[in-house]
Amino acid sequence: MMQWETLILQTTQIGGSLVFISDKAPSFQGGWIQALTENCHGMVPFVVRSKEQLCRRAFQTKSQDLVIFFESQQTLIEELNPFVQGQRWVIAQSDKMDKVLHTDYIWTSASLNEWKHLVSNLSAKWNQVQPLQEFASSSQAPCLFLDRDDVVVKNVPYNKDPEKVELFPGITELINKAHQLGYWVAVVTNQSGLGRGWITWPEYQAVHQRILKLLAEQGCWIDEWVWAAFYEGGVPAGERMASLRKPRNGMFQLVEEKLRPNLSRSIMVGDSASDLIAAYASGVKGLYLLSSAKLDQEKAELAKFQKQFEKFKFSVAEKFSDVSL
Repeated sequence: MMQWETLILQTTQIGGSLVFISDKAPSFQGGWIQALTENCHGMVPFVVRSKEQLCRRAFQTKSQDLVIFFESQQTLIEELNPFVQGQRWVIAQSDKMDKVLHTDYIWTSASLNEWKHLVSNLSAKWNQVQPLQEFASSSQAPCLFLDRDDVVVKNVPYNKDPEKVELFPGITELINKAHQLGYWVAVVTNQSGLGRGWITWPEYQAVHQRILKLLAEQGCWIDEWVWAAFYEGGVPAGERMASLRKPRNGMFQLVEEKLRPNLSRSIMVGDSASDLIAAYASGVKGLYLLSSAKLDQEKAELAKFQKQFEKFKFSVAEKFSDVSL
């Protein structure tokens, strides 16, 4: 029983949900869901989806999810294999069930009473959950986070022309130094021109790849690059994933999920208050505001923020050599 409690707890800890399938579900599936709701309401997220929704990708499972199939749904496992990510868990009422193709776990001789006992234990243990060592190791490498425009490259507003791309002086030295010291390097950039429809995806891609080419010529690379197309009051294409746009920290979360950096040892270099506020919200400790023509304006914004959050501290970098790695 303990291994199944651990499986559910760790699924939740890494941001996953329990996914039940409605097709060919046994009559008692509702009892399992009710027990989960009554005992773990607000603690263990779950959804119920149909085969049709999954096959047309109206709903997509994540790699962190735990997809639950009952014994009566065995045929669905093969049918849904190309459409279902995440871990697959088969719940069997007998103890004679062999390994099922495309599944990861099988709980044999599982009863509703055992499930109720399991989820009751989950609720009792919730406040004792410890961080997953795989994702909370103190040996993680730090990350150098960078804004794009006027940090990695000189700012050309809503640039769609690769020929206008010019690396910011000193950036390649900073990136190379970071890599030499064992840092990850990630770019997190607001790109509202995409959401506004002022830049097409092919145009953005061409500029993006030009930047990478120029960096590569100097022996540089970026380990992860995330952009946010959202802008407030935008057209539908710009309204998706509002949580990514700085000063919210969604892009930092995406980098954390992929690279698993030690955020307390990480550094952000940006030219806007929103860069540093988003980094602070993610737990990044080293915050550098790069000097620019708008320095006074951005410092004023940060001073307002600092009145609300006394632990927020930042430094002004006149040049990249002022950034302490």
